[in-house]
Amino acid sequence: MSKLIESITIKNLRGIKQCTVNNLTDINIFIGKNGAGKSTILEAIYLASSWAEPEDQIRDMPKHEYVISRRGGRGKWTTYKHTLWFNKKTDEEIEINFNFKSQNKPNELIFKLPYMYNPSKVDSPVLIEVSRQRIPEIAEYHHARKLYLSSTGDAWNPKTKTSYKTSLKEKVLSFAAEEITYLENAVLLDNRFTVSQLEQKVWGKIFDKRLDKEILEFIREEYEPTAENILYKPSGEGFVLAFALPQTTVEIDSLGDGARMAILYASPLLLASDTAVLIEDPEAHQHPGGLATFTRFAFKTAKKQRLQLFITTHSIELLNIAKEISKELGLGLRIYYMERGKDGYVDVRAIEEPDLETLQKIGLDPRMLHIL
Repeated sequence: MSKLIESITIKNLRGIKQCTVNNLTDINIFIGKNGAGKSTILEAIYLASSWAEPEDQIRDMPKHEYVISRRGGRGKWTTYKHTLWFNKKTDEEIEINFNFKSQNKPNELIFKLPYMYNPSKVDSPVLIEVSRQRIPEIAEYHHARKLYLSSTGDAWNPKTKTSYKTSLKEKVLSFAAEEITYLENAVLLDNRFTVSQLEQKVWGKIFDKRLDKEILEFIREEYEPTAENILYKPSGEGFVLAFALPQTTVEIDSLGDGARMAILYASPLLLASDTAVLIEDPEAHQHPGGLATFTRFAFKTAKKQRLQLFITTHSIELLNIAKEISKELGLGLRIYYMERGKDGYVDVRAIEEPDLETLQKIGLDPRMLHIL
């Protein structure tokens, strides 16, 4: 990839007081017991991406609103945002810090969420921190040493807790255009993504680019070997996506869970490029054969379209499959074991390939390192 996140530090988000992940690469897989903070890593990247693009184009809602509601299915930013703060300590800012690596130059971007800041309806609550060193014009605003800027150029002064209009957005883009473009197109894939969202927001573009042929080939490989075509079929509520089989046509809703989830995850992947794709628990509903097929598809797509993948899992099969396929495709792979202490500090350990093999050879499960 020409641009990727090399490290991320998260502070005061959900159950994480502080967590740093270093030496990120093409494919990054996070393991650990429940509550370790794996999904929070994905949410942090997704939240930060809302500075570049506030709206989730697939779910048709603001990204920060989706982060609030996606776990429990309820709540709005204005009434539930306190649930994102570690131990509800809203006097401390949520911070998401990225170090980017590129062929041109490394770059650091720091995103902040001050609890007292109230964004406009078209803006994200996520702000980017800028200092006088990067933008000298900041001193013109009440002699500030640093400001937090919104994606529309509004500024929040963390010292005075006041906000005002500025014309500094273009200054941010002057030193972080590539990084902002990378974040703008980030995609979050989880099991709350619905077939109707797929039909309405994704598959029109899939057909326009004739990427349906790639999905058909993918589905034939493991899930529906006799599938002849993919089409929109009239139904009582308009049109639905369906597979044409030799004897009948089957709506995606009626497919088995594994095939349906594979299509839901694979379709947005094909439309993404030069960005991060955040995949939560892809093993859900998958037989190991289906998981291998999806993983190969995802990794091949990542290599072709310069995607950096961030994956959470509880599956030992996925770790072994990922190890073999990444090696075959020449992609960098790193597996991170996460363990969160009672104080909210997360210990992150990279498990190198020899370590993974050694643990398994002596009969130990790398997912159980907290016990070992």
